[in-house]
Amino acid sequence: MNKIYYPIKVHAVKLEYRRQKLEKMMHGYMKNVNGDQYVIITYDPENPKITSRHSRIVKSSTKLGIKLADCISSYQKTKSEYDSLLTDWNSLYRIAPPKVVFPVKQFYDPHQMNNEFYKRQDDCCGKYTPDSPTVSDHGELKSKNEQFGADLLKLMGIPFKYETEVYISNAEETFNPDYLVNFFEIDRCAYLDIMGMNDKLGYSARTITKLNGFSSERYRPGREVIYVLLYDKSNFDEDYFVSQVLSAFNDMIPDSALVWDVQAKAG
Repeated sequence: MNKIYYPIKVHAVKLEYRRQKLEKMMHGYMKNVNGDQYVIITYDPENPKITSRHSRIVKSSTKLGIKLADCISSYQKTKSEYDSLLTDWNSLYRIAPPKVVFPVKQFYDPHQMNNEFYKRQDDCCGKYTPDSPTVSDHGELKSKNEQFGADLLKLMGIPFKYETEVYISNAEETFNPDYLVNFFEIDRCAYLDIMGMNDKLGYSARTITKLNGFSSERYRPGREVIYVLLYDKSNFDEDYFVSQVLSAFNDMIPDSALVWDVQAKAG
């Protein structure tokens, strides 16, 4: 899978999040002059005197230049993401993208699973070690299917932590969901579990315990926890995985968070 198409609310939120972020960032570029590298600042939200015609020029090898170069690198990354999202939006829709009211207010959040919650969680907490772990760009994973899932999360631009820890008091057990995914644009995260060995009795019994435990403690499917059932564990279904994750993301965005201008046209 080489291309991700976001549901409309996810697309709108990702686009507007970056547009608003760009307004608060320094703009500029790097330039080489006679073998020396310079940082050219063309916009600074804290200094209105700086413009594309009256730019600030700093040698990148200086202490200030190194700091500004990092700012411009971040700006260029965000601008590239924004431009790509906007191009896709204009190719799909005949209306301008909506404004988004940030922070996006959630319907209900019983466990306060927000960005701060995500930052606090430790990863790689699972105790089980397979005989043949899957070595990947994401570290050592338990299975090839977990690698496929991790690759797709990266492609979707969704940060994740692998095998964090959650204690379910009603089951008196600690579980390590495959991923804790961070929908940072809407200040939300959720556990994501791939279920692909339900033909094995022990795995199936633990799956039932996990499902019942999460449910009893108000971890709602599609909200605080996302389940991806692999009907054939030997053939990972990329489209199904992506649709489950993005459908949950889309459903977490209230319609009221989007403000449409029906008169405006896509630009």
